[in-house]
Amino acid sequence: MTDTAEPTAESLRHAMVDALTADGSLTDPGWQRAFRDVPRHLFVPYFYRQGPGGSQQRVSGDDPGHAAEWLKAVYENRALVTHLIDGNTASSSSQPSLMAVMLEALGERADIRVKEIGTGAGYNAALLSHRYGDDQVVTVDIDHDITDTARRRLGRAGYRPTVITGDGAAAQSPTEPRRSESRRYGAIIATCGLSRIPLAWLPELAPGGVIVAPVGYGIARVHRTGEAEADGRFLTTPAYFMPLRTAGDSGIIRRPQLSDGDRRPSTIGADALADEDFRFLVSITMPPLGWQYDLGDDGTPTGARVWTSNGSIAELRPDGTVTETGPRPLWSELESAHRVYQAHDRPARDRYGITITGAGQQVWLDRPDGPSWTMSPRR
Repeated sequence: MTDTAEPTAESLRHAMVDALTADGSLTDPGWQRAFRDVPRHLFVPYFYRQGPGGSQQRVSGDDPGHAAEWLKAVYENRALVTHLIDGNTASSSSQPSLMAVMLEALGERADIRVKEIGTGAGYNAALLSHRYGDDQVVTVDIDHDITDTARRRLGRAGYRPTVITGDGAAAQSPTEPRRSESRRYGAIIATCGLSRIPLAWLPELAPGGVIVAPVGYGIARVHRTGEAEADGRFLTTPAYFMPLRTAGDSGIIRRPQLSDGDRRPSTIGADALADEDFRFLVSITMPPLGWQYDLGDDGTPTGARVWTSNGSIAELRPDGTVTETGPRPLWSELESAHRVYQAHDRPARDRYGITITGAGQQVWLDRPDGPSWTMSPRR
């Protein structure tokens, strides 16, 4: 990767912003300037794609054979895998259109302090620093490898937010600037998947402060209404993020062994699992799942497997029969969730809201007194 690529990178960057603006993902002039000015290629000098036999192949700007492919991909509207653990995806640079939607959801004010959970490649932190200023931005990630690399890349791009290595779900890090009433955050944004909003975030927010975070397969936007209270709704945008990792947790849901159990007819087909809106309901009513599909010649699902980290697994075969093994009857739970989904006219994400109190947090459908589900810590 050399400076001679910069003019091409600049033209590709402007083309990306024009496309995001045209499709409605990027509407705020301040964020448009940030995306035009911040060079994504400095934060993604290489990425990983799936190679032969399912292996991960590195595509780098320093490799003459892949440099053109690398630069084109960096400025496409796509997520790029940037960090692996044991060959599995551990961190990525998010899809720019999704980043734009989440950043704009923070609100119009540009005079607030912002905390980011999930530093990743550092690109989002650079966009935040461009908008709010270096001294107003704190970004946290769990791995020194990730934060050290992001800090170097941020410096090369001319941005110096506070970068902290720590548990993003926990209370204030010991190395974080001490919080006072006047130094609370006006916003917290997470770029990692959550099964619920960590309650430790609420005391860090100023009154009325906003949290924008992926919960399940959607984006929740909630405002703090009390010391341990908040409420809000989900955006329409789908979101699939790597899960928030804590110390000693890779965030990977490893697939357990599937035994030859009894088969029974399924009441739902594999196509139900490809329904984006149903997948969202599943993501908030069931534990985090691993997924795998069998696809027919036309690309539609014909079979599927789902599993959890506690050893439960279910398999739907192309003949419409299902096998479940482990401590939880996963397919039965999916069938139950689908009955709710059908009974309420297949609701989209923006029909759901979230309420947080000292007693816990719930996701509800249409209104707070409508159908609701208690959000539990990751199981």
